[in-house]
Amino acid sequence: MTNLLLVLAVLDIASMTILIIIYRIPPLSRRLQATAVVQRYWRPGWPDLRTTIKPLVLVLAGVLLGLTYLL
Repeated sequence: MTNLLLVLAVLDIASMTILIIIYRIPPLSRRLQATAVVQRYWRPGWPDLRTTIKPLVLVLAGVLLGLTYLL
C-alpha cells in the first residue's frame, strides 16, 4: 500500500511540474491548445487552457497533501 501511495505521489508531482512548465511558456500552451485532440474535446464555453492550469495545480496539490496524510 505504501509503494502505491509513493508512486501516486511521484506521478502527482510530475503532472504538476508539467503543468507549471506549460503555464510558464505561453507559446507551448498555445501550441497545445491548437492540437487536434484538444480542439476536438474542448468545449467552446470552457475557459482557455492556460487559465485552467492554476486551479488544476491547486487541486493536485490538495491530492498530494492527502497522499502524504495517508502515508
